[in-house]
Amino acid sequence: MKGDTWKIVLTVVLIVVAIVYLWPTYQYFTMSDSARESMRTSDPDGFATLQKKALKLGLDLQGGMRVVLEVDKSNLDENAAKDARERALEIIRNRVDEFGVAEPVIQAQGDDRIVVELPALQDPDRARNLIGKTALLEFKIVESPENSDILVKRLDPIAAKIAGGESSTTPADTATNPFVDPFGDTTKTADSANAFADIDDASATGLSQYMSYAGPFYAVAENDFNTVDRILDDPTIKAAIPGDVEFAWSTRSELINGQRIRPLYLLKKKIEMSGTHLTDANPNYDQFHKPVVDFVFDREGGEMFGRVTGPNIGKPLAILLDGKVESAPNIRSKIRDKGQITLGGTATFFDAKDLATILRAGALPAPVKIVQNNVIGPTLGHDSVNAGINGLLIALVLIVLFMIMYYKIAGVIADIVLVLNIFFLLAVMAGLGATLTLPGIAGIILTIGMAVDANVLIFERMREEVRVGKKVSAAIDAGYDRALSSIVDSNLTTLIAAGVLYYFGTGPIRGFAVTLGAGIIISMYTALVVSKLIFHTRRKAATLSI
Repeated sequence: MKGDTWKIVLTVVLIVVAIVYLWPTYQYFTMSDSARESMRTSDPDGFATLQKKALKLGLDLQGGMRVVLEVDKSNLDENAAKDARERALEIIRNRVDEFGVAEPVIQAQGDDRIVVELPALQDPDRARNLIGKTALLEFKIVESPENSDILVKRLDPIAAKIAGGESSTTPADTATNPFVDPFGDTTKTADSANAFADIDDASATGLSQYMSYAGPFYAVAENDFNTVDRILDDPTIKAAIPGDVEFAWSTRSELINGQRIRPLYLLKKKIEMSGTHLTDANPNYDQFHKPVVDFVFDREGGEMFGRVTGPNIGKPLAILLDGKVESAPNIRSKIRDKGQITLGGTATFFDAKDLATILRAGALPAPVKIVQNNVIGPTLGHDSVNAGINGLLIALVLIVLFMIMYYKIAGVIADIVLVLNIFFLLAVMAGLGATLTLPGIAGIILTIGMAVDANVLIFERMREEVRVGKKVSAAIDAGYDRALSSIVDSNLTTLIAAGVLYYFGTGPIRGFAVTLGAGIIISMYTALVVSKLIFHTRRKAATLSI
């Protein structure tokens, strides 16, 4: 026993350390929902610390969202394409950090994919919109009402053929439901006012029958959005539109005089300025309590913005995000280093907050598309937890009973070591900040089988030694010595497989690999060290119950 002293001390120390690491997990998961909410309110820092130290649950156990994004490098030159994914990864990480999700997982996959895992998420749609936007900010001048009217009339005959001369809705009746200028511009030109009369004309066809000019945009009924979008996307229409202008939809619909409409802008195609010089952006409310985003440019950007706004006073300036118009306020004076984006329509303060977040984080170097999108609700996660725990308990009970029935006292020792093995494994996961997933629970169950397998090899060797008449002490030593190579070989090959899974896998696969790898190392220690220490207490026994 003298040679076992250090082993005993080490095992005791490991047990104490495991208790320290698992105590926060015990505290957190035994708290009632009301107690958690009370602590979250009264002691937010303490609650955050407790939550951070507790064993983390994966998406499949607590609910959340897992999105796989693919970076489109097709329009990038060779140099820009090299680090496009890494830059996109960093920008998305900054956006998610500001979104306030606890313990997100954001990592690269392959050459051009990014995996984003957001556990315990309350608003998946908002998060998906936040991480998926390219966030390309551009400033363009809105075309004059006169030129807009000329172009629309030129496109009408072509559009009439595309649409078949039929409208899905009745042309707007401006006498009973007039559109008003939402920007409060009372200096509307005569041509823009007469545009309403053109819509009332029963002979109006093509684009004119679907939209009316409301300055600085055309108002398109929400029901006609798809029709007009299809017309504008037609190659013949595109060919007829001059190369220096373009149509752009608003980001969201608006409710004007009781009618839901979608603003459509005609813009000069020239990009007057981009958002590369933007240094800060913050959500706010304007004097009408509408959500806005206040932004600030750096010195160079301020000079550029002054050169854009100075010569265009009195004209609307469209602010676009990813090709859609967020707002188009009139330029009232020369603006240098500051500006404001007014979010119209159905926008909320959360929309302003998210827009400010993505503007601060910067635009992605290339567009991204969602190639995989999984949302797991908390109810399904709770059911997964119950199913996993039930499976773990059933496996544990069956193995414990089998070991006792088949190996008697030696089986009891193996069961004690088995429980200690699970205890150590959970403590290691909590200490490393690993995430427990449903495949991770499967890894724990597999670890139980691996631990028992080691004990079976040892016990069978002991039985052979007892049968040939060796004493208990000799049988114990021979059992462990002869089984050692088999145990190491089998566990080492499984450990290599776990390492490969961790290196190439993502998400739940990595969770399984971490659990399996840690479980193998721990099971080897408990089987070859802890169980042997217990058996050494029976070295002087006359018989060995095995």
